[in-house]
Amino acid sequence: MADLMTLVTQMLQDGTFTRLVRDPRAQFGTPRREYLGATILPERTVPENAYREDAIRYRTVIANDGTRYSPAQKKEGGALVGSFLVELGNSDILRELNGRDYDALLKLLQNNNDMEAMATLINFADIAVNRALIELVEKQRWDAIVNSSVVRVGDNSYTETVAYANPSGHRVAAGGTWSNNSYDPYLDILAMKKKLSDKGYTVTRIITSTTVVGILTGNTKIAQRAGFVRVLSASDVVGPVSIAQLNQRLQADGLPNIETYDLRYRTQSADFPFLPTTVMVFVATTGRDETIDWGDNSRFLVDTLGYTAIGRAVGQGEPGRVIKVRPFDNKPPRIEFEGWQTTLPVITEPEAIGVINTIS
Repeated sequence: MADLMTLVTQMLQDGTFTRLVRDPRAQFGTPRREYLGATILPERTVPENAYREDAIRYRTVIANDGTRYSPAQKKEGGALVGSFLVELGNSDILRELNGRDYDALLKLLQNNNDMEAMATLINFADIAVNRALIELVEKQRWDAIVNSSVVRVGDNSYTETVAYANPSGHRVAAGGTWSNNSYDPYLDILAMKKKLSDKGYTVTRIITSTTVVGILTGNTKIAQRAGFVRVLSASDVVGPVSIAQLNQRLQADGLPNIETYDLRYRTQSADFPFLPTTVMVFVATTGRDETIDWGDNSRFLVDTLGYTAIGRAVGQGEPGRVIKVRPFDNKPPRIEFEGWQTTLPVITEPEAIGVINTIS
């Protein structure tokens, strides 16, 4: 049986907590709590905390025919070149296992349940610290996508706004009230598809809330487009349309199935959705793929919009999240868990995003 101070020291020395916060799988969450933003703007460690990112996208221009021995024909234009000054921000959190928790861990050790005590410490470090840092990043991803800005908020009324490129017409208000049966929300959806296709993009993902899906499936105009209509009168619709029927209508128009994202995060006073319940996000093809390597496995992401930069946190020699665990045996005995990070979402494909907001 190890005493608690020795157990924590051993876990620190063998890198248990460091492996926890550096595990690239953690950014995607768990099967019951998946972070969808990580599939669009995955984490990438960067060597500098401030740098200029050159966002270069080459639009394909068709080749010309020629003779067998003629020189290759140079094509001008077709490239979109821009840059973004990346200045990573810092965030942190401190949590503690109190005296009551400390006694519970001691009891486990007294009963020779060392492994269970270790699992308890790892679980607390993951939920209370690691996920707290990851969820702030997830919130900032959706802020950047939906609002084209990230607002950093800290103590003592500190705020700082990071602005992203916001091409005209890519973030628009709904053309009417989607819950009003006299308005056809599908017109807004087709208009956003056209906006992106006119720039050479194909919509590959549509992400919204269950609230918006409920509004769509309850709308008479949508039911007329996607549901079953009796021929007894010009507007006699049989029941609300199903999400499956709506998706079939979308597929018929060259659009993907709707994905719902309703995950919420908590503050000390309230909880909020990562993706606002009043928006619909369109993600288009970018040709930017990312392979997330986690040792004996990997995850391949296609058509990412950029990445989430993870820089070098204060006092560290290399990029990555940091966690420090300190046990105290003075009164009251406790274990402190402190984590911090230096991060920022970086959008390298601003024209591959479409957002319809103020949906009601």
